[in-house]
Amino acid sequence: MEIEEQLRDAEAVAETQLTIEKDDKLGVDMTPTQLTSAGYVIIYDTRTHEPSVCSRNNLRHNLEKRRPDGTLVFTTTKPKTLPIRGTFKCMLHPESPNREHYTELGLPSCPKANLTSPYQVIRHMQKRHKVEYATIKEEEARLEKEKEREFREALMAKNPPLYVKEPKTK
Repeated sequence: MEIEEQLRDAEAVAETQLTIEKDDKLGVDMTPTQLTSAGYVIIYDTRTHEPSVCSRNNLRHNLEKRRPDGTLVFTTTKPKTLPIRGTFKCMLHPESPNREHYTELGLPSCPKANLTSPYQVIRHMQKRHKVEYATIKEEEARLEKEKEREFREALMAKNPPLYVKEPKTK
């Protein structure tokens, strides 16, 4: 489909309009009284099929974008297949098994629930929740040290070390 046809057939998105009334208290006539935009349309990534909202002012520019291999990045044609979605949740998701502990630590929740792999969960945490991820890692390290110390103490109580007497010197 040619870019001109895509520009013509793009699916419009509903938008809100900004209306500014005259402010009598200030005695200033606020211009504009109504603001409308060129409108928004939905464009789809040709590989991932993810939908995005794009201003009609930028539509031609986005439809002309190409990948390094020469293929188009976006199209206005709705794909027949669904976007690629995962089932892995962010570590801070409300349904996370450690959510109660994270709440005690004061960490916020995150609704992200469509990550494609455990690696993507880690990358999501590193990029979107840097401070929270560092807090979780510090907490895990602290708990691991504590567990190791308790293990060593239990081992020492069960099998105390053997001490060799030092030879008497003349």
